[in-house]
Amino acid sequence: MSALRATDTVMPTAEDTVHRNPMRPPVDSPRTPGQAVRVFFGHPSPLILLVTLFGLAAPRWQAGGFGWHDAAIALVIWACFPFNEWLIHKFILHYRPRQIMGLTVDFYLPKTHRRHHADPWNLTWVFVPRHVHALVLGFLSAVYLVAGSWRPELLTFAFVYLLFGLHYEWVHYLTHITWCPPLVYYERRVLEHRWHHFRNENYWWGVSFGTGDRVLGTAPDAKDTARSGTNRDLGLKR
Repeated sequence: MSALRATDTVMPTAEDTVHRNPMRPPVDSPRTPGQAVRVFFGHPSPLILLVTLFGLAAPRWQAGGFGWHDAAIALVIWACFPFNEWLIHKFILHYRPRQIMGLTVDFYLPKTHRRHHADPWNLTWVFVPRHVHALVLGFLSAVYLVAGSWRPELLTFAFVYLLFGLHYEWVHYLTHITWCPPLVYYERRVLEHRWHHFRNENYWWGVSFGTGDRVLGTAPDAKDTARSGTNRDLGLKR
């Protein structure tokens, strides 16, 4: 292979970009709505969620009997989801390995999340792993088999919860690409999650919602929040 000429352009890698300007995505990051949607649905997790949602919608529609209970289920999920993602992020994804009787106790999800913090523009680590979907869908299927007359309500619950899950994946993905919808809500969510990655990993645990952070006191003014210096290694030796 011939040597590069002075006029040749070398595309910087995500790692190069992070070192030069941590909050700036790499040059090959999606920059248009079309690119963003294509790349998003090019990953397994969004496709699994989308197919599952269609699979849940059909039997729920056939079951009929829509009423106030469906609206109540959706409202409760909407109220609880911000705290659900806050708790998962803080206590599962940021789990720190522990020594128990001389053995290191660690898990796959926090391991991959550490990789995500170490290389935040690498989309490989942005999405929910496939085995998590398998566990969730397996659990819901088992509950459905014994739900009896509550099956329509369970289908409503599963549909709404996974719809919020798909939205979570979308918002998290937006944080780690160049393009963002020109809406204040998404711009705020992207900014706060980037603060979590590039300023201080001990705050801004919410991703698709900021309600959990505001209620639980983990959404400080970024100007008054010192850089942790451990936002990429989470204070652990890799």
